[in-house]
Amino acid sequence: MTALAFSPEEVMGSQKLAASVNTNPVVVRRLLLALRRARLIETFAGKRGGARLRKKPNRIFLVDIYDAVESRPVIPINERKALKECHVSCKMKSIMSCVAESTEQAVRKHLRGITLAQLVRKVHHRR
Repeated sequence: MTALAFSPEEVMGSQKLAASVNTNPVVVRRLLLALRRARLIETFAGKRGGARLRKKPNRIFLVDIYDAVESRPVIPINERKALKECHVSCKMKSIMSCVAESTEQAVRKHLRGITLAQLVRKVHHRR
């Protein structure tokens, strides 16, 4: 998303995006689909196809991107049955659920305060 925001008018293909983050274009295409479903980007097919931002970078918050691409919680909770004879086992799901929930809230709050435009400014600053 930062690469797209860095050149907001450019339609960028999955090959170029993948090269910029040193990953496989298939991984990028999967992420682009999720971002398109979230209406953060628009995609174009064909030889000159690719993706570009749908909104201005200062209107896209990292929490929006997180919600689009990260379907699992920050701290997953073990769903195994507790061993009834063990006090620790019986309490851990409840305890860790509280820890996981507060962690998730903290991460989301932090991401709500950061825009894509802020990341682009940091890229420009470090050039």
